[in-house]
Amino acid sequence: MPTEPVLPPDEAPLDEASVDLLLSNMGTDMVLVGGQALGFWMSRFGIEADEGMAISNDGDALGKAVRAQELANAIHARVELPYAMSRTAIVAQLRLPAPDGKERNVDVLHKLYTVEGLRKSTLFTKRVLRNSVEVEWRAGRRIRVMDPFDVLESRAHNAVGLIGAKGPHVLTQARWAIQTASAALERLADDPASKDRIGRRVQDIYTLARSQVGRRLLNDHQIELLDAIDTDSLRPRAPQLQQQLDAVDMARAKRRSGRASNTPPHGS
Repeated sequence: MPTEPVLPPDEAPLDEASVDLLLSNMGTDMVLVGGQALGFWMSRFGIEADEGMAISNDGDALGKAVRAQELANAIHARVELPYAMSRTAIVAQLRLPAPDGKERNVDVLHKLYTVEGLRKSTLFTKRVLRNSVEVEWRAGRRIRVMDPFDVLESRAHNAVGLIGAKGPHVLTQARWAIQTASAALERLADDPASKDRIGRRVQDIYTLARSQVGRRLLNDHQIELLDAIDTDSLRPRAPQLQQQLDAVDMARAKRRSGRASNTPPHGS
């Protein structure tokens, strides 16, 4: 069933021109995160959203207040700053003018959301910064983007913890993030220089799937993070992973059988 990102009534979605303007001026001292990072990797890996569906309506980046102001000046955006004593992850909001008196929004953040509290969010944010990938957006314009495996974890937390505020589109994003992580694993498997990294990434997804957020995503929304590990595709590509892939298949089968045994009979 098609879903759409929730959008406040005074906002307009970021269009293609706005995204290009943002990324062409963001540089490498900020990190693109959230739905736009998901959209970036989906495009790079050739994963298409369902026809007519937006991946994200706004933008999110990790960065500092000074850099947010510089970016706002470069893209001719209005800046909204949080109150000095407010407890928020937002450093600044960049508001781009749009038709009908509306504005397009970009949040500059200092911390990413998780369902597991402040300490987990701080550790996750540090990891995202450390793992972020520098890529070329267009000729002469380089940016830093959230790693696709961290995108998976971020979308899982949003799907579990923010569905009430953001609606069912967070579940759609989680499903897309699974496809994206799967494509990223296949890229690693096909890269001889990444043979040592792929085992760690498989383990990371396995651990995430068995974590609190992974179990809740499966139990509450029937979304299986282990599906990011396409064992049939990876076995011939990465024979060194056979033992890990066997463990993934066993865990997935056990989780499926557990869900089936907990499903009430039809009509009850």
